Amino acid sequence: MASQQLEDFVRQQCSEKGLSLRGLSIAAGLSPATLHNLISRKYQPSIFSLNRLADYLGVRREYVWQLAGLLEDMDYGPEVPLTDPRLKFYFAKIDKLPENARDLIINILKSVADYFQPHNDEEASSTD
Repeated sequence: MASQQLEDFVRQQCSEKGLSLRGLSIAAGLSPATLHNLISRKYQPSIFSLNRLADYLGVRREYVWQLAGLLEDMDYGPEVPLTDPRLKFYFAKIDKLPENARDLIINILKSVADYFQPHNDEEASSTD
């Protein structure tokens, strides 16, 4: 679920920009209901919605993800290196692709990671 920090941030941005929540949602390309549900923590926000919000507000997407609580359980940050040189090589190539191609690849990677995550958890618990 989205965090109180995200709601506070969005409301602060609205205040600074002289926008209502409805005005912010429309300017960011979101429906008013989506923004309302996002900040009222009625459901886990989608990356798409958070990215739209971050892009409009001119802040790093990762910052908004952090506020929304999506990165809490991850060792995420520039100081965390990729240990596999193949990942470094392909991520560098992917980073140069158009945004729609990167989004497609990220969605595929997410699906693969989500698929294998439960299997890895089961394997870890069976070896304990």
